[in-house]
Amino acid sequence: MKKGLCLLSFLAACLMMLSGALAADDAQTTWLKESQLGPYAPASQDWAAIEAAAKKEGKVVIFSVSSRIFKIQKDFKEKYGVEIEGYDIHSDEQIEKFTREHQSGLHKTDVLFNNATSTLYGKLLPKKMIWNFVPDVFAPLLDEDEKSPFLVQRWSSRIFFYNSALHPADPPVDNIWDLTRKEWKSKVMTPAPTGSAMANTFQTILRRPQDMAAAYEKEFGQPVKLSAGIKNAAEEWMLRFMKNAVVIDSTTKIFKGVADVKQESAPMGITTFSKLRDNKKGVYESTPAYGMEPIFGVGYPTVLVICDQAPHPNAAKLLIRYMMDEGLWPWSVLGDYAARSDMEAKQVKEFNVPPYSELKIWNADAEYIYKTSYDYMQFAMGLGM
Repeated sequence: MKKGLCLLSFLAACLMMLSGALAADDAQTTWLKESQLGPYAPASQDWAAIEAAAKKEGKVVIFSVSSRIFKIQKDFKEKYGVEIEGYDIHSDEQIEKFTREHQSGLHKTDVLFNNATSTLYGKLLPKKMIWNFVPDVFAPLLDEDEKSPFLVQRWSSRIFFYNSALHPADPPVDNIWDLTRKEWKSKVMTPAPTGSAMANTFQTILRRPQDMAAAYEKEFGQPVKLSAGIKNAAEEWMLRFMKNAVVIDSTTKIFKGVADVKQESAPMGITTFSKLRDNKKGVYESTPAYGMEPIFGVGYPTVLVICDQAPHPNAAKLLIRYMMDEGLWPWSVLGDYAARSDMEAKQVKEFNVPPYSELKIWNADAEYIYKTSYDYMQFAMGLGM
């Protein structure tokens, strides 16, 4: 009898769980249809209808990786009558917070403005917790990898850079392996290799062992010799580089430490390309090591996605279009490249920089980084850093 009651209780629990899952699926399908997203996205977007619906919704809630989101609040409200409720939250923290809310059935957030694309790709996208939305008016101006799996607003990068006041003619190094030489001991600054942006950077370098081996041979004229337990040239480079590096907890501190003109001998460093917008003649002077072999940096996108069952889906669409257009201006700075080809062309002229496609940069691959993140962390921590 007791066994029968236990079986009935178990079956009842299973049915409750199933009914709950079906209800959640129904709610999601209803929302997708009403929001015209995912499989229910129309062939063409009716922007007059979207704008009218957004005004009725009244506001849009965005988790933003950048505090510059607050710079567009006033203009957006004046133009559309829609309030931006913005939260400046690091990408990984955004994902953790949004995941907790979504799993609890709380649907309060509309948009994620995020650069942890490997986690978005590996965790949220397969569970249908986020939805891609590309304003059709900009589609012809974007490359395919800027439209799928996520809409890319801009490309940022972590770069090697140097003090241009002390080295006005040429950079102090011309090869990434130079920074493993003994004369660079404690003379190169980097953020911790376990932070998300730097993990992406180092993982991208580790993905290219043949290129790293070729760069070594070009610099030293012979094949690289691997240390015990090291599998390839890329791992060997990271091992040697981290032995020389000074780990600093802030890209701003690294920028100032490298670019300060009031020093006799300056280190090199890794920072965010856009930090160089703070260059000031006679105070901070720096430039990327553009010609360094095989690369001088690693690029990564910042993307915009709509949250599943967002309470203000039309305002979300309107904000995304705005941030891809006239609302892009806070992020149109030296070192950040707009995904839109027409806007990038203007930036190249304004900031006197090469086009993004011509930079010696390897782009991070979201799928690869997600699939190799555990192995990378084991390797990085094994270096004792």
